[in-house]
Amino acid sequence: MSETGEQVRTEPENRAAAVSIGAALTAAIVASGSLWATAVSFYMPATIGWFVLVELVALTAIVSGHVARRRAKRQGLPGRWWALASITTGWVCALYAGLVMVVAVGVFAGLALLVAALN
Repeated sequence: MSETGEQVRTEPENRAAAVSIGAALTAAIVASGSLWATAVSFYMPATIGWFVLVELVALTAIVSGHVARRRAKRQGLPGRWWALASITTGWVCALYAGLVMVVAVGVFAGLALLVAALN
């Protein structure tokens, strides 16, 4: 009971759900290129650092989302749907980053073949 005589109700929290939604939002922001609003933003997806960052954050969102859903189901904690949203967002960002890297490697390989053919 608090000083005013009211009961303070504290619900258990699902920290894994908070971590998963934070990681999913970070992956979506970095994958979309919203952090770079300059001419450099065109070249950012072609870098290996961008790919690694998106993949690691998306993997964090996926794993912590699964942990959060399991904890929510077994212990009756909130955040089950947030965890599902972060799992979905994590997979979409991971697949997008993979597709961008495949296209970037294909473009660079094609340019290399073109330069080799012209010489």
